[in-house]
Amino acid sequence: MQHQTNAFSVLKIVHIGLLVSMAMFDIVSLIIVLEGIPVIADESLQRSLQVGCVMLSALLLIGGFRIFKKRIFTARNSAEAGEKRMEMYRSACIMWWAMIEVPGIVAGIAFIITGNFAFFALAVFHLLAMLVFAPRKANIILFLNLNSNEVAKLTGNS
Repeated sequence: MQHQTNAFSVLKIVHIGLLVSMAMFDIVSLIIVLEGIPVIADESLQRSLQVGCVMLSALLLIGGFRIFKKRIFTARNSAEAGEKRMEMYRSACIMWWAMIEVPGIVAGIAFIITGNFAFFALAVFHLLAMLVFAPRKANIILFLNLNSNEVAKLTGNS
């Protein structure tokens, strides 16, 4: 008998992995700064980094969410089988999570370079945004308009 993986659990594991790695990076960056690493950025570089980080965050969060939403509607309205729609959803989620994670990592790097806690706050904001967009089975079923047979196949119970 062939064992089928639970598509919902796999997506949750990917999300948890990204979330934990992001949290660990934030913690390590905080430890590095609190240990007193010398600041290598002058005031003008800090200003440039602040503008750049805020613009990158806004661009990727707004643009990424629009792309994510468009892909979700495409998956929902697709005539494909549930497995294919779930694949489309997984792809959309991973792209969206990358759009959340990248500005958080850039903010963490800027925090290490400058020692400015505004960058750390931005990195934590992105960590919390990633937490908010955790995959939930009930939401996925609703978003993709899955029937009970498709859910059974995706959970490996068919």
